[in-house]
Amino acid sequence: MAPINTVSQVFDAIRAVKSAAPAFCTNFFPIERKVQAWIDHGELAGDLRDGTALFFRKDRDFWHLYFCAASPGTLERELISVKSLKTERMVVDLVGNEAALSELLVLLKQAGFRRYSQLQRMARSPESGLPPASTGDAVVTNAEPADREAIVDLLDSSFDRYADQLPARHEIEAAIAGRQMLAIKCGEVLAAVLFFETQGLTSTIRYWAVAESFRSRRFGATLMRGYLQAHAAVRRFILWVVATNENAVQKYQHYGYAPDGLVDHVLANQLIP
Repeated sequence: MAPINTVSQVFDAIRAVKSAAPAFCTNFFPIERKVQAWIDHGELAGDLRDGTALFFRKDRDFWHLYFCAASPGTLERELISVKSLKTERMVVDLVGNEAALSELLVLLKQAGFRRYSQLQRMARSPESGLPPASTGDAVVTNAEPADREAIVDLLDSSFDRYADQLPARHEIEAAIAGRQMLAIKCGEVLAAVLFFETQGLTSTIRYWAVAESFRSRRFGATLMRGYLQAHAAVRRFILWVVATNENAVQKYQHYGYAPDGLVDHVLANQLIP
């Protein structure tokens, strides 16, 4: 793999593969500003091959693999010779409906990946209304730059870094600057956060977490109500949650979310325990 230095390298490679693709397949749906941020922080590398473009994003002590291939058979042929699959910790996500992913799941298993986790997407319509008001005197505020390390620690302790695509420090800084990180503090201590991304009429909850020592104080409910109340103009709310986390799924259902049929299979290579 070689470093990617410009956004155009990414989109030109994808177009080149797609232009002559008999059965194009991909797990990469890049957003220009995010790709630029990965490049700016030296996180993105690539491996351009015959009929296939592979991209690798560094995340803590492992890599995310993204692919664009002219066909599943082309992808299978090229993956066999990718040495980094055997020398680096790596995960790959497959997003879609269950039936459409079956061929790629078999192919990636043959390339050395195994099922690690599965997420499901949930959606909420604005007609669901607001949840009941929370009791207590917790105040929802926008997180501040000084909260960055506390947010990193809270998310790292609350989620699985391999399955949940945890944000890098620069992503947290950008979310704070963009006022997309709601927080509740007790004195100077961070108690809870809700990290969201809103584009147009769609808003996505990326992470919602309460520190263990502050649970059972309804801080999570207060954050959720504050978030929904502040997004009265939004017409579509979505999020991803680990499918086997029944507690989290039930909480989201309580706030009007329901599975919409999309799943994300997270696969890991043999170097990830």
